[in-house]
Amino acid sequence: MTGTGVERVTVVRGGTTVLRDVTLHAADGELLVVLGSSGSGKSTLLRVLAGLDEIASGDVVIKGRRVTGLSPRERRAAMVFQASALIPFLDVSGNLGWGLRVKGRPEPEVHERVSGLARQLRLGRLLSRRPGQLSGGERGLADIGRAMVQTPDVFLLDEPLGDLDAVQRVEVRRQIVEIVRSLGVTTFYVTHDQTEGLAVADRIAVLETGAVVQVGTPRELYERPVDLFVAGFIGDPPIGLLPARLVSSGGQAGFEVGTRTLPLWREVPPPLREHVGHEVVLGLRAEDVHRAEGPFTPESVTLDAVVSDVEYTGRHNVVGLVVGAPPVTVPGGAFVATLHAFFPPRMAIRPRDAVRVSVEAARAHVFDAGTGRALCHPGNRRAS
Repeated sequence: MTGTGVERVTVVRGGTTVLRDVTLHAADGELLVVLGSSGSGKSTLLRVLAGLDEIASGDVVIKGRRVTGLSPRERRAAMVFQASALIPFLDVSGNLGWGLRVKGRPEPEVHERVSGLARQLRLGRLLSRRPGQLSGGERGLADIGRAMVQTPDVFLLDEPLGDLDAVQRVEVRRQIVEIVRSLGVTTFYVTHDQTEGLAVADRIAVLETGAVVQVGTPRELYERPVDLFVAGFIGDPPIGLLPARLVSSGGQAGFEVGTRTLPLWREVPPPLREHVGHEVVLGLRAEDVHRAEGPFTPESVTLDAVVSDVEYTGRHNVVGLVVGAPPVTVPGGAFVATLHAFFPPRMAIRPRDAVRVSVEAARAHVFDAGTGRALCHPGNRRAS
């Protein structure tokens, strides 16, 4: 395997399989984001790359070099942990330069690199402080600086922005991307925040219960999720899901949702032909659900809904909508038919309000209700 990553790696801890036959690699210089909910195995993956966790089987490769049996020091990896790794008796300047001094770098080089990175991360005013004198956010910045000041073969960033406030998160993630790009160092970036992942990634790997579910660019994961899990995990607000039955009459296909039928205005797409008469799940993004007002296009139909929640963002009201359709059970549990939509910011709308929304069946992602796998997506109507 070229690049950096793992080959068929399995990790067992206390009798529980934490990673299951995982193969994942990043190209040289790529920023690969690893997304997943708590317990999915994403932090374990980083620890395996760093040599901090033992593997039951498989191989680890860093920059094309097999390092499975090597110690952490021999792997040339720089890691930012969720918990601070700063040395308590050194000030920030000493912490930033520690790794370089251990490697025997000359002092002028250490000073130059520490000073340059401190300017990039706006750490200058903190250089003389010790970790105990820093806030959580300041410690987070110093931890990032401690890793970034080095020139390793791979950066391993485990929730690097976890201790930063909202404003700092946006600024520092931009700086991380700039530094990674300028150095050309392969980077694995673990986070549970899909908005953060979409913003920084060249590609994203989604993990669920120790297995890789899908790998692709942010656009590919958003527009062509392989299953209901990825569809629900990627995107803010979450994708809306409607239980439906695929029907066909007179050469025209449609989806029965409760008492309404959403027409496709065309024959059944080839990927769906074996599913006519069967239960499916429709996925609709908020940008494809509109408040029903004024004249309607022939492609649009309306659904009655009740507002479940409203989140004012300044630019929009992000509105949760419960649609009148029976609940359905899919892999992961039962769900109620729910959509999200962007309503005008000055519109007065409250939970429990009755509304009508306009949707287009042609904009729906279609999933198998039994397996949760994607059957087809908007556009060319092919599955991933």
